[in-house]
Amino acid sequence: MNSPHDAWKPLVAARIDSTLDATARAIAPVGEAGDDLLDAIRTGSVGGKLLRAMLLLASHEAHGGSNLEPAIGVAAALELFQTAALIHDDVLDDSDTRRGKPASHRAIAHLHESRGWDGSAQDFGKAGGVLAGDIALMASYRALHEALADVGEAERALTAPLFLDMTDLVTAGQYLDMRIAAQPLAGLERQEDDIRATMRSKTASYSAEFPLALGAALAGANRSAITAIRAVGVPLGIAFQLRDDVLGLVGRPDVTGKPAGDDIREGKRTLVALYAWRAANPAQRDTLAVALGNRRATAAQVAAAVHVMSDTGALDAAEAEIADLAAGALDALHGLNLHQPGASIVAQTFTAATTRSA
Repeated sequence: MNSPHDAWKPLVAARIDSTLDATARAIAPVGEAGDDLLDAIRTGSVGGKLLRAMLLLASHEAHGGSNLEPAIGVAAALELFQTAALIHDDVLDDSDTRRGKPASHRAIAHLHESRGWDGSAQDFGKAGGVLAGDIALMASYRALHEALADVGEAERALTAPLFLDMTDLVTAGQYLDMRIAAQPLAGLERQEDDIRATMRSKTASYSAEFPLALGAALAGANRSAITAIRAVGVPLGIAFQLRDDVLGLVGRPDVTGKPAGDDIREGKRTLVALYAWRAANPAQRDTLAVALGNRRATAAQVAAAVHVMSDTGALDAAEAEIADLAAGALDALHGLNLHQPGASIVAQTFTAATTRSA
């Protein structure tokens, strides 16, 4: 029997395409420059798992939603916001790849280089990446606006503020992520609260908490029901980020689409790094310090740091926390007495989000 995901995914993809077509018409006066930006956005929006959109649509069904069309539109808006966030994130992290392809700012830099234009190709690429991310963000608002035109006033009054709160929180969470990574490594042991706040705001918010809440709001759920499903989404979203952190260390690049160890070179402050630092002996701390935040760290130095994270039990601790968070979220979900088969679809999407290999 086919999953509803099989029917939902092409509907969301088609809505993303139609939204970007509308964006293309809006920016047509700039000519081929608009194509440069839209090519970056379209490439960035292809190849994802649409997990956030699927959570939104599953929550919509679980809360008794019957009007699928606007829910598809808001799901597309959510995925376009994800595209904007990833494009901006890659600029901030100076990442080379995304989903196995050159990051948007790298592709735009290559365009500059290949055409022999004046100035720095790297600077041009970063500026172009910022602008491509901005256009993707505006496209997400376009999709949201069009979707909410087809819902009642009560649903619109709940849904629009949720979406805006989400975008604000994710952006502030990105800054917090940068802020803690800029602080001396010697203070890592004291950063647990900030690390957890980053996971909560930057990832859990738009990966689980708000997708579930948006689906409920569109279905006509009341404020208490929306609050309840948000509470389920927070631990799930943190588990999602922890899985991402583990994959960033030991995942296969041909599956994840990003080189293993990038988070180490970027100096990302994760719970895995924190657990390893706390448990490490002086020699192991030296090994971590050589690689963490060192963009020129060799593959051997990164591998040695990952080895320390394994030997100190940090990876095992992360796996145990993922399991505990996911189990708690599922227990809380089952306690809400949501509609079937929607509730089961939400649960299946939970499992996919926390056991994925990419």
